[in-house]
Amino acid sequence: MAEDATARQPDGAVAVVRRAPFSDNPEVGARGRRTQRRILDAALRAFGAVGYHACSVDRIARLARCSRVAFYQYFASKEDVFRHLAGEVERQVRASSEALDALTPDAEGWSALRAWVARHTEIYARYEPVFHALETDDVLAAVAARTGAETITTIHSRLQRTTLDRRQHDPVIRLLLDCTNHTLGVVGILRAAAPDAYPGERVERAITDVVHRTLFGLRAGVNVHAADGPAPPPLGFAPAMAQLLGPDAETRETEASANRAYAAILASAHDVFIARGYHNTRIDDLVAAAGVSHGAFYRYFRGKAELARVLNTRVLRSVGSTLLEIPDLPTLEGTAGRAALRRWLRRLNAAQAQEAAMLRVWVDAALQDPALRAESAPPLDWGRRRLSRYLQPRGFGDDDFEAVVMVALFGVFGSRRRAAPEIEAAANVIERGFLGR
Repeated sequence: MAEDATARQPDGAVAVVRRAPFSDNPEVGARGRRTQRRILDAALRAFGAVGYHACSVDRIARLARCSRVAFYQYFASKEDVFRHLAGEVERQVRASSEALDALTPDAEGWSALRAWVARHTEIYARYEPVFHALETDDVLAAVAARTGAETITTIHSRLQRTTLDRRQHDPVIRLLLDCTNHTLGVVGILRAAAPDAYPGERVERAITDVVHRTLFGLRAGVNVHAADGPAPPPLGFAPAMAQLLGPDAETRETEASANRAYAAILASAHDVFIARGYHNTRIDDLVAAAGVSHGAFYRYFRGKAELARVLNTRVLRSVGSTLLEIPDLPTLEGTAGRAALRRWLRRLNAAQAQEAAMLRVWVDAALQDPALRAESAPPLDWGRRRLSRYLQPRGFGDDDFEAVVMVALFGVFGSRRRAAPEIEAAANVIERGFLGR
């Protein structure tokens, strides 16, 4: 096996060395470091353009303006490049967490949290393709687990005078960290459709307020900030998506499903997309799994994007109808209200978790396809507008931007089936972080 192209330094950073057998002297100077950095930066652009799985060494080398031979002097494979980038993320996230000052209920504690959110946002912005890959791939998600555990431990060590139940510290902090990452992803999709509608300062302040209230309760003048700008504009659905989500869509789909070929394609495509991923799925795979001809496939769908859109709208209808059942704010008071919220969270989790894999297929496709990415913004904006109206009766905070955080919370909450302590954690974030109770 070839030697690794890195050496660990005392401060945890990675020194640049050439991989054997490309040089008898593996140590490189400034020029070699610049070459490796250029390859890493090119890989970030390539992963952002086509996604981690669809990316190739040739694409990375071309963007880096180097030969394949030069690439292999520093990296063994595309996976090796990703490990380097993931390592950079890990080190930067760790350094950011270690720089976190004491988290306290007062303004100083809020400011410490606000500074951490700003640093994390900068890391996310630079390494967004790495975060996307970690979110949408089970194997790669394991890479993030260690960093998350370290961050939770660090936040624990900085937490002072919290009013949160001690038994809930770990699950709540873990959920808040996932929600922070996902909020930045949701904002990225919304900005693609409305570039100037989501200023960074307002997003980061909304995240900070929700997290601080969750940990310390509602504190006027500390973790309550009103909107300082207009509401984002509503985003209309594209005609194809609007038709699939329209009032008579389910009736039309039921009638079409009576056709054996159409029903077979829909029934099998779900599993094919999940098994192979959107970009690795071919029309040949879909027709083979359904047992139909190419002609039959194209009689109903113009391509795999349209088929994926139909499957995704089924999920959106199911999750959207459950979201509309969220208990009204006045009914959440007292023991009965607390129980009602937890029952609803279990229903929402069941509806989302059942189709979480298909949602991830769509997210992965949208991250790599500008057209599909644009289609993903209106459903998120629909959720934002619905939850903004939901939050208005509480009478404090930035409803429009905290609603974005709430959309992200429900997104990560439904990414897998949740146990009782995690249901309780989500309820705590809603009750304390959003409702200030």
